[in-house]
Amino acid sequence: MVSAYPKLAPLADAADERDRSGLLIQAAYDLLDESGLEGLTIRAVLSRTGLARRAFYECFQGKDDLVLAVFDSSLRAAALQFREVTARCASPEEALKTIVRNIVVGQLGQDHVGANRRGAALSREHLRLAQTRPGELQSALQPLLDLIAGYVSEGMAEGEFRKADSQLQARLIYNLVSTTVHTMLLAEEEGMGDRREREELADAIWEFCRRGVLA
Repeated sequence: MVSAYPKLAPLADAADERDRSGLLIQAAYDLLDESGLEGLTIRAVLSRTGLARRAFYECFQGKDDLVLAVFDSSLRAAALQFREVTARCASPEEALKTIVRNIVVGQLGQDHVGANRRGAALSREHLRLAQTRPGELQSALQPLLDLIAGYVSEGMAEGEFRKADSQLQARLIYNLVSTTVHTMLLAEEEGMGDRREREELADAIWEFCRRGVLA
């Protein structure tokens, strides 16, 4: 399964400081895995990377900018993974169902405790940044929204989905899924998610979305 906040691929050379922003983002991601939002501080990031404070502020203005960069990197990675997974789907409906189910079920069976801790932290930040930095958060979400909108458009062209604004439909689908998942992740922050319950929830959410887009 693919998570909405997938584990980032490690840098090709962790000792290479040419991509300092990449090192800082990876460190932030790892700290969220290990100790949640409370463990994500500029001091901890610098300690993890071995970079000087000046190097941090050459890349980011503050912690919020770093968190937005984590969102941007993880959501772009998620969109890419979803694109690869759905390329094998037989129809736009199957592709959308696959995206919805993967976001809801996530990475259960892998590092579930770390993934839940990270997901809960990013869920809290998602809700906060939606109010304080809405434009930048929307920019981070756009690759995933574009992917969803693309399948919605395909379904419309094939007469499978009703005619509507594909970007609006994508936002409605994403908002329903993400709001539900945020609530779930916060409840499971320090525990293990139940796969059967998540799969049942994924099916219920998809059925609601399916009825909303079908012609």
